[in-house]
Amino acid sequence: MLVLRIIRAIKNNEKIVIYADVDYDGITSAVILYKILLRFTSNVQIKYVERSQGHGSKFVIDQIEDDTDLYIAVDSSSNDVEPLKVLVDKGIDCLVIDHHTVDVVNPYCILVNPHQSECKYPNKNASGGLLVYKVCQVLDDYMDTSFAIELSDLPGFALMADMMSMMEMENRYYAKLSLKGLRHEGLKLLFEAMNSDLKNLTSTDFLYGVSPAVTAATRADNIKLGIDFLMCDKATPDTKKYVKELIKLNEYRKLVQAEALERHRGSINETDKVAIVYDPSLGKGMNGLVAQEISKKFNRPAIVLGDGDDENTYAGSFRGLDDFSMLELLERCKTVEHTGGHPGAGGLSLVKANLQNLKDELNGHLSNFIPDNTLYYDLEFNVDEIDERMINYITDFYRYSGNNFKSGKFLIKNLFISDKKLMGKTNNTVKIDCGKLQLMKFKTDEDYFDKVPVFTGIEAVGTLNMNIWKQYKPRFKINKTCQLFIEEYREVI
Repeated sequence: MLVLRIIRAIKNNEKIVIYADVDYDGITSAVILYKILLRFTSNVQIKYVERSQGHGSKFVIDQIEDDTDLYIAVDSSSNDVEPLKVLVDKGIDCLVIDHHTVDVVNPYCILVNPHQSECKYPNKNASGGLLVYKVCQVLDDYMDTSFAIELSDLPGFALMADMMSMMEMENRYYAKLSLKGLRHEGLKLLFEAMNSDLKNLTSTDFLYGVSPAVTAATRADNIKLGIDFLMCDKATPDTKKYVKELIKLNEYRKLVQAEALERHRGSINETDKVAIVYDPSLGKGMNGLVAQEISKKFNRPAIVLGDGDDENTYAGSFRGLDDFSMLELLERCKTVEHTGGHPGAGGLSLVKANLQNLKDELNGHLSNFIPDNTLYYDLEFNVDEIDERMINYITDFYRYSGNNFKSGKFLIKNLFISDKKLMGKTNNTVKIDCGKLQLMKFKTDEDYFDKVPVFTGIEAVGTLNMNIWKQYKPRFKINKTCQLFIEEYREVI
């Protein structure tokens, strides 16, 4: 029914408005649908609001002109009953393509969402971008065209960015299409600008490079930059300009994130089961990232709050652990006014006067929960076994890693530290020389650097990587270094 309604709009030259959500998955979903619909009609446009305004159709309905015939929300709005009712009452038909939890029956839209109770689509871990792409494939079938295949490199990145399960075979297939079959020239330029090898891309290159760079724009309330960049599938002067802007915003994002972690690390109550901080200076664009950093640092779920829609309300983001669904836990808390998102990441709001009550509720629900501080690894190697061939083999095995299929961690033995160096604009990276293997520690500080012993034997746990860069002077040369991105090390006595 949803595709048939789109076809009717195309044939009748109806005005179509696509609403884009503010994360990578959301803007990718909108761009895929917009590009495909442009092949059939020029009467289509994308609408959006900035991240600081919020998620969902209620924030954009005042932008929807009365002469709109068809409204399509992607990567959001499954539960937006009242906002869609407003549009339907104006005579605007509503379609929703979404993958978030369905909490209510929404009679005001045709809904595509694998989490509907009667839905038989087997992949419950699809992202908005993948679902939109599947809709476009069905549209191709009805219209006897083959436009969707031209954008087949985009859904996999949406899946990875939204941390959907990489144990799902369909998701792995589309991740492969993205990394092995990348055609988008803008993404190619951004990967290259971040020193990734286009012939050997991995999910790690995307998750720790391109994805945060693109979403840095949406976090800075510049969603237009993210959309304009993804629209540039050809290399133009504008594309290069967008790449430079994204990298600049990403560097600023890193700085804000590091400063926030440093600012709050001393305020975490060790007895609380969930780390909760209030920082109105961050804004909605950064709350989730800082919560993620705090969660990693203190090995517990984290909530970062800012000011809500009124003076009596907090609103913010949460990040959880793999052990349980933080979303379900917050849904059980009576003091939470609203929550939504995914099991391990999402948003919430509460009355300010109830903050201590929320802490008490969370501590009560998690009274028997003890976070696992064990550092697990998959295999152990002697440093003499590590070479380029071994690392390339491991890289290929873990190429499509992500949620539920993490990159491999390895214990490397018989390392000897000959030197160390503090690096980065904010001195937050430590390089440790161990002969044939170079150890790298990211997102750290000078205290960590000072404690690294020199002329000492150690063993370390981390992920293996080949660092490859081109040298042009005095003559062209390709340099290669075997690296271990370390999580922890210990001295060997």
